[in-house]
Amino acid sequence: MRNRLYYLLKPLLPWSARITVRRWLARSALRSHQATWPIRPSAGQTPEGWPGWPENRQFALILTHDVEGPEGVERVRPLVELEQSLGFRSSFNFIPEGAYADPAQLRHDLQKAGFEVGVHDLRHDGSLFASQASFRRQAGCIKRHLKAWNANGFRAGFMFHNLEWIHELGVQYDASTFDTDPFEPQPGGVNTIFPFWVPAPSSSLNPQPSTLNSDSTGYVELPYTLPQDSTLFFILQETGIDIWQRKLAWIAQHQGMALLNVHPDYLQFDNEPSRRRAYPIQYYREFLERIRRDYSGRYWNALPRDVAQFVTKNRPVNVPSASRNLSVTTSSIHPQRRIWIDLDNTPHVPFFLPIIRELEHRGHKVILTAREAFQVCELADQKGLKYQKVGRHHGKNRFMKFTGLFYRACQLAPVVLPQKPDLGVSHGSRSQSILCQFARIPSVILTDYEHARVLPFMGPTWEMAPDVVPDHLLACPPDRIRKYPGLKEDVYVPSFRPDPCTLAGLPLHEHEIMVTVRPPATEAHYHNPESEGLFERFMDRANRTASVRIVLLPRNRRQGDEIKHRWPHWFAQDRTVIPAGAIDGLNLLWRSDLVVSGGGTMNREAAALGVPVYSIFRGPLGAVDQWLEREGRMTMIRTPEDTDRKILLQHRQRQLTTGDGTSTALNTILKHLEEILSKY
Repeated sequence: MRNRLYYLLKPLLPWSARITVRRWLARSALRSHQATWPIRPSAGQTPEGWPGWPENRQFALILTHDVEGPEGVERVRPLVELEQSLGFRSSFNFIPEGAYADPAQLRHDLQKAGFEVGVHDLRHDGSLFASQASFRRQAGCIKRHLKAWNANGFRAGFMFHNLEWIHELGVQYDASTFDTDPFEPQPGGVNTIFPFWVPAPSSSLNPQPSTLNSDSTGYVELPYTLPQDSTLFFILQETGIDIWQRKLAWIAQHQGMALLNVHPDYLQFDNEPSRRRAYPIQYYREFLERIRRDYSGRYWNALPRDVAQFVTKNRPVNVPSASRNLSVTTSSIHPQRRIWIDLDNTPHVPFFLPIIRELEHRGHKVILTAREAFQVCELADQKGLKYQKVGRHHGKNRFMKFTGLFYRACQLAPVVLPQKPDLGVSHGSRSQSILCQFARIPSVILTDYEHARVLPFMGPTWEMAPDVVPDHLLACPPDRIRKYPGLKEDVYVPSFRPDPCTLAGLPLHEHEIMVTVRPPATEAHYHNPESEGLFERFMDRANRTASVRIVLLPRNRRQGDEIKHRWPHWFAQDRTVIPAGAIDGLNLLWRSDLVVSGGGTMNREAAALGVPVYSIFRGPLGAVDQWLEREGRMTMIRTPEDTDRKILLQHRQRQLTTGDGTSTALNTILKHLEEILSKY
């Protein structure tokens, strides 16, 4: 309904208004999908039985162009000349009944020159997939144009798609999907950087097989895997090709298909007057030149029809669907399993965000609950998560904390049980474990601190932990323990990209040494009062040091009020500031010159980002922290003298070292969850 209303009003809205709205929506989408765009790690998995690319090439390169208006038609020939001069071929998709007359001579010249021509929607007005009846009415016209143009492939306008309905067109391939793209009207993706076979359903819109350039048993889907030019340069207002280059390198590493869609309409050629709806041709030229230079001999520059022929020829003949990815596309309509995730503490939000996105894209239904404590709900709102708020924190008193766990379990029951979850998953939610025990729901607890207490007879069914945590220190028996490499922070930190705008409200200056400080968790059962002495000693020292700015992150409002009341001089002239609300932790750590913290997650996030980090935690030291200390990635502060001797108040050189966005930890955790689900 929202899309239908938009395309009804679109002709009445000026381009500037439309682009402003899309930029506003994109900012929220970018925050919510930073772990899965532009790279979705799981999309790099090689399909079962994949034969590799022709000529033993490392990856395939497919260049496509959607021609949307008369300005685009005018720029086809100079674009072809550019590609030919650099040794590339591409495919041009024209709209049969759109804003320009059928460029018959241009189509003929392109095909004669070895380029490909495809059909792009029918009218490009957003109506094709409005209903099954609408699709049926337009499908006949599209088929006539496909035949008249001797075209093999199709791409819908605005990347709308229904892979079952596409069979009606009788095409050899469709190119209306993408591996991951949260900015499209039909967001999500097929979660693969490989082409895949879409088998014909047992009954389709048209039971008669087509006589076009197709195999009546199905067609090949070619998702675009490099972000569209309009997304990068208009919506996100990028001023270079860094994202293209980074994604291409990742695709090449995983031996996938790099498929790009560049619109001739939006290209600003060197000799043209400036246009508002255009970006410099230099961006595309530079991208092609870098491919030719950096990947010489490693890529197969194929036309879409060539890739479709290759996949059709090599698809398994005894398997109804040769693609794990097709199930991702269609199963979103029929969720496979129901997984309940409980967000119990602030670090759980960034940790579970990519896990939730991946589970949903695999077709599972995620039931999400969150406790109102430590800014959990505020941060979940910022990330765009849809959850049900249940329960709160019950303070420092041990009796209240213990009874509060059972009380919250009772609060969760009427919210969760009617939805009949197949599995409960959390990072240490005791209330979830209690309810799962009583309701006989299998549960998984992820933990990276082996000294956390487990309630007697209320432990989880399964336990997952980093490799460095010894099995004998965990609650579950060895056959119920699963391990993942690295840190839990490695699930989401690899996809991090700095965004200075998120810290705009803080009084920070480049010439100052910025220190992020997290006070000790005074309400935790493992708290050691020695940590409070170390915290006070360091804060006194830092506040006396010139050109130091401290961003203090209390664990809750009460702790912040107590600190301001007890040490008001720390806050004079904003030497120490407390953010007004929840703040993006990774961006704050990245901006910091050093981190001093009494907690676990913030220390490990800083270590994962390569930021100098000093731990004033004085409780029982966990295996993960011991490993980080041995590796020299974290410094333990054990005595008051250490705060003066070991903590270096100095600027650091910022260099992002998180890699290409691929998370082995994330993929391993998802693999374990799928394995556990298969047992029930």
